[in-house]
Amino acid sequence: MLFVAGCATGGVRKQSATRDRAEAIVVFAAPPRAKVWLYQGVDDGTGWTCEGTGETVQVASEGGFVVAKLPPRMGKEKYAIGEIAVGGGSERRLRPGPNAKVPVFNAVPGKVTVVGGVKVLDVGEGLSLLPDPSATRARAARVLAHKDRRMSASVAKGNVAKMSWVAMPDSCARR
Repeated sequence: MLFVAGCATGGVRKQSATRDRAEAIVVFAAPPRAKVWLYQGVDDGTGWTCEGTGETVQVASEGGFVVAKLPPRMGKEKYAIGEIAVGGGSERRLRPGPNAKVPVFNAVPGKVTVVGGVKVLDVGEGLSLLPDPSATRARAARVLAHKDRRMSASVAKGNVAKMSWVAMPDSCARR
């Protein structure tokens, strides 16, 4: 599993084993072997606004789940799934079409939170994501038990929160 902290060049932070103070651990289902780019932004209840210069956090799915150690984001400040490269050798990064709805979620400091999951529906040149109702805390704990028993136990006892879905404007396209 991969973990977030530190910075990489090009505005993309990749996960590393370094621990950050008061980090949040977010777990969600995604297609196996997928790379996922999380955008930082604000959900004001009516729409999504990307922050800064388009800095993203890159995470990866193992066994159908992402376990991401992230800098906390609470309240209106959230993460959005902005791009996905589905496994199987394809490096094609799928991005949502104009104003497509994407999942967003908070990252609660010092907590393990299961936020649900996504399925990918590749539509032409764009990305369509659908909620994955099979992404439960129990399923995440079972899958993670094969790789990391301590994380599996944390997930089994962790918080459950649902992703909300908001329209992501074109202006959020990765720069």
